[in-house]
Amino acid sequence: MTEAEKRQRARRRWVHLRSTFRTLGLLGRSKGAKMVAAPYWPEVHHPNHQATHGRNGNVRYLSARDRQKHLVTFTGNSLVIPQQRRFELGILQNTAGNIIFVVDTQRNFYVGRKNLGRFHHSSFMAGQPVLGAGTIVLGAGYQILEVNNHSGHYRPGALEMKKVALAISSLGGILTRYLFAFQGPVPMLFTVQD
Repeated sequence: MTEAEKRQRARRRWVHLRSTFRTLGLLGRSKGAKMVAAPYWPEVHHPNHQATHGRNGNVRYLSARDRQKHLVTFTGNSLVIPQQRRFELGILQNTAGNIIFVVDTQRNFYVGRKNLGRFHHSSFMAGQPVLGAGTIVLGAGYQILEVNNHSGHYRPGALEMKKVALAISSLGGILTRYLFAFQGPVPMLFTVQD
């Protein structure tokens, strides 16, 4: 291999590395956001894991247009899902149980039903960094029973839970009515006081 070929090969590797870091949120454009945990990097960037593909070619990544269908707001201690999207998302008035969520870097809140191997936390933002992620435990009538940080893809900490609470508040939720559960070095349940 000639010196010129070696330099060209090195340049290509650096271009690829910069592209990978940018995709994973490691190059400054996602300040304050949580990137996908290292074990899931191939799912985000590897050529065999393009959008709409996961480890087995099945994990779906949403486009910006599809993502809008998952956008929600809050009122009091309830989730507000536009009527026309409820059936499509599979989150109906009598739905009770867990739904997953992420908060993007603009504090938009997206929800959906986890489908193991097909739809994960990383699906919403196509693996891009987020401010927070976790699970909402729903009761009947879209009442929120608990907001927690259960996300293997993003592994959010206490700081991300605070950002989730701020997003809920900015979107109409009354934080004193929510139970937050944090799984970390010291698991805890807490509510926000006035």
